[in-house]
Order: sequence, then structure tokens, then C-alpha cells
Amino acid sequence: MMLCLEFAIPPLPQLVTVGHAVWSPGDRHFARTFGVYDLLLVKRGTLYMAEEGKEYAVGAGQLLVLEAGRPHDGYRACAEDTEIYWVHFIHEHKPGYIRRGEIPWSSLLAKGTVEDEEPSVQQRLYLPKFAPVDIEALEPVLQEMNEIHSRLSAENALRLQLLLAGLLVALQAECQRTGQPEPAARLARAAAAYLDVHWRQPFHLAGLAEELHFQADYITRCMKQHISTTPLQYVLQRRLEEAKKLLGGTVLDIAEIAERVGIQDPNYMTRLFSMRFGVTPGAYRRRLRMRDEAAADTEEI
Repeated sequence: MMLCLEFAIPPLPQLVTVGHAVWSPGDRHFARTFGVYDLLLVKRGTLYMAEEGKEYAVGAGQLLVLEAGRPHDGYRACAEDTEIYWVHFIHEHKPGYIRRGEIPWSSLLAKGTVEDEEPSVQQRLYLPKFAPVDIEALEPVLQEMNEIHSRLSAENALRLQLLLAGLLVALQAECQRTGQPEPAARLARAAAAYLDVHWRQPFHLAGLAEELHFQADYITRCMKQHISTTPLQYVLQRRLEEAKKLLGGTVLDIAEIAERVGIQDPNYMTRLFSMRFGVTPGAYRRRLRMRDEAAADTEEI
């Protein structure tokens, strides 16, 4: 199964350089230990690369991401004209490794609110390490990046960074499309999609089982394996995120908020909220008010 690189974001990767070339027979990549990521895409021919001794024959329509700080070199010369694109980028976090089928695409992430001062630390970017990709679909972006890079200026530098972000989005989509998810993963996603719509309603595992036509225990196992949460935990996460927004954006009391998010007992909601966010709903609201008052005092000064 395909191995993917997992990057914590933000920040997004930042472009260093981009290029395009046709290597002739006999050309071979030199050895180096590079401080940036080297994303290689082969349009035709074969590029022979080794990273820390592991050999990759990167053929037409394939991608290889060489990682920052790991030595790489060409272990064999090109045997034919080999057309390649390369993109060098940097990222401050060392990547993790995850199998494609284990990526929790449907995992619920904490949503930002107007009170947050930092983005969620749960966000991730996934890139295939070595995989087939649709070069024809990606080539227009690569060509535009090369064209802008050839006349780089203060005016278009930001555009180049945005194109890199778009390329990474496309590559992540390739990672997601390169194989059909196994039935258990499809069921987990279907369950999450159903709960995304019905999370405000009273939770009944039997109703979920009836809707999806699978046994409740099997649905729970699939969600636990592929989304790292049970159906009930998934629903409670949605409810608590909504409660967090209501605490900051309304004057509703705790009991009213609990009722609005589908938790009948406000004391139970308080316990759940405290376990998830490390602070009681009341203390969270007071903290927001104190911050707003301090900001207002600063503006007056």
C-alpha cells in the first residue's frame, strides 16, 4: 500500500525553486544531502534515484518526494531522454509516515472560532512518497510555476507560492484517488457523513445501523479504525465544538447552550467540555470576556 508523507500545517510548505529539464542518456543525478524537499515528477523516460540507499526507478507518470536532510543520489544513469519537473520546498516540521488506507480523511477537526488566537494543531497535509500521478493534469500548473519563476519579481512572488499550494492540493487529491478505499473505510466515511447531518438529533446507534444497513458493532469498529473515534464520540465532538462557538458568540446560559447542541443535562455537558478543552464552559466564557475587555482598554489608551 502506498506510503504517504504527513506534514503538520500551518504553516504551509514554502517554495524555494522550480525547474524543468530533459536529461540525456548518460546523465545521472549527483550525490548530496539537501536541506530542502525535492519533489520530482517524470513526464517521460526513467530517473534512477536512491535515498539513504533505497532505490527508486521513477518512470513516466510517477512522482518521488526526496526528503530534507536525507542523502540522495542517482544510482544509475538515464538510459533514454528523460523529461522531468522538480519543485524544491521547505517546511519547518519533520514529516510523519502513514499508509494511504490509514489516512483519516473523514476525521472531525476542531473548527476555528472568532475567539481563537491560533489555528488547530490537528491539520495535516498528505503527499504521496512515491506514486503514479496524472502528469498531464499537473503539467499546466508546473509550466505556469516555471514561467513565473523565470521572471520572478516582488509583484508575482506571492502568486508562485499560491501555485505551490495548489499543486500540493492536487497531489493530495491524487493520494486520495490512487486507490479505492477498502469497504471498512468507505463505511466509516458514510457513517461520518450521516452524523455530520444528524448530530443535533438524539443519538441512537441502532438508527445509524438501520440507515447504513450494517451492524452497529461493525460500524463502530470501522469508525474507530479509520477515523479514530466511535460514532457517539464523533457526535459529541460536533456538539462540543458548537457549544464552544455559542459560548463566545451569544449570551445564552449553559443550560440553554446544552439544549441547543443536543445535550439534555448541562452538568454532563460541562464535564464533557472540561475533558475536551481543559476548562469549564463558564471559565472559558470568562476568559473570553477578560480578553475582550483588555483589548478594549488597550484601544482606549
